[in-house]
Amino acid sequence: MNFNEYQAVAESFADYEHVFYPHASLMIEAAELADLFAKPILRGDEKQIKREDIISEAGDVLWNLAVLLKRSNITLSEAAEYNIEKLTGRLKRGKIRGDGGNR
Repeated sequence: MNFNEYQAVAESFADYEHVFYPHASLMIEAAELADLFAKPILRGDEKQIKREDIISEAGDVLWNLAVLLKRSNITLSEAAEYNIEKLTGRLKRGKIRGDGGNR
């Protein structure tokens, strides 16, 4: 399945009452994904992160992103291609590291 096929299927599950749902849920799900990695570091333990948990949370992030972009008439493929072009430009200019979006 490619990005655009996923996005079309993912939207079929978009059943919510408020148009802001995928925006808010994307932030929450991204935090839950990051939390899987942050908590062991912050606790100072060696707790193993389950692969299934990473995939589950990443899928939730992907679903919300797919729906949010679809509602903005942007495909996941378009966003991915744009991002690679942006990163390639930064690499060529020696600006991979740094602050700000326009570097």
